[in-house]
Amino acid sequence: QGHRLDFCARVTLRPPAAMAPKKGQPQGAQTLEQVEAKFAAQSNGFYEKLMDLNTPQSTVAHSLDVLMKLRSTLLGLYGVPPDPKWTGSITAPTGAGGAGAAGTPVIWSQKLHECLSKKAARVMTKGEIIFNTTAVDETNKSFVSTLSAPTLLSAEYSSEGPCISKAAAQHSAAMVAMQAEFPEAYAQLAGSYAPAAAAKGQKRKGGPDGAPVASAGPPEGKSMLSHFVQMLLGRPVAKEDMVYESVQLEGGAGYQATVALPTYVGGKSYQGPVAPTKKDAEMAAAKLACAQLRNVVVPLEEEHKAKKAKKNAEAIVKMKKMHEDKKAAAATAS
Repeated sequence: QGHRLDFCARVTLRPPAAMAPKKGQPQGAQTLEQVEAKFAAQSNGFYEKLMDLNTPQSTVAHSLDVLMKLRSTLLGLYGVPPDPKWTGSITAPTGAGGAGAAGTPVIWSQKLHECLSKKAARVMTKGEIIFNTTAVDETNKSFVSTLSAPTLLSAEYSSEGPCISKAAAQHSAAMVAMQAEFPEAYAQLAGSYAPAAAAKGQKRKGGPDGAPVASAGPPEGKSMLSHFVQMLLGRPVAKEDMVYESVQLEGGAGYQATVALPTYVGGKSYQGPVAPTKKDAEMAAAKLACAQLRNVVVPLEEEHKAKKAKKNAEAIVKMKKMHEDKKAAAATAS
């Protein structure tokens, strides 16, 4: 069971000061009273949802949206001019997969939490999703993060590379986990974010704390290679484990990239085909490396999944025993 915060609050509606119903609007007292009554009922309903921590975030947000629209209608009946800063909606419209409106950065850690809650058919508890975030050097300006959820995820997932903050590294790891564990939801979310083109000389903004945001084309090559290297090394990936080098061909004919794995046995490197941009070239090199390493990684993944499944089964048995012991102790005490 979840939690509910027990507070008692009911607020009486206070009309705007020195305002009367707007001329030109229906003057019948019943019309205004209906809107006021509906607004009061929606306010109390929103309060109930807000204080009940079993209510999903999306439901609370939708209820608040409805409440604010009713408030705008009521203010209009009282003749209050529209607030120029009010956009008409608090929450971005959502689809079946929880995708935000186009141009809205995706907060991957939040979406992963939602997908795992849906998968488990219950509210997630604190500590079920574990982030291990560390600085990659002594400056403490770059971070990598590893994400695990022993009873819910099939593997551990690492951020794609060093990030500018701990939060950004955690978001990156969550994005990689979403791509691997919930590919359909990931594809829908990735397609929902289409950032507007930045003006010349301006940098495109990222998500919270510099966290990665979804792009129209998911960086599957680099994400997959990061996962592969983690499997090969048996530990979270660090900056020095994958090194990309790109060169521009003469005459501006494109770019060609090489990705080296210096900490892997033999320090292998993989050169991808020519691509129109540096980013595409690095992605192509990563995809080539994945193709050549797949036969080595797949058995390691199966072994890792088997160990994880055994660990999960043991955890479930332990959890059941603790629950039974707790019930027995409560029965004895009563």
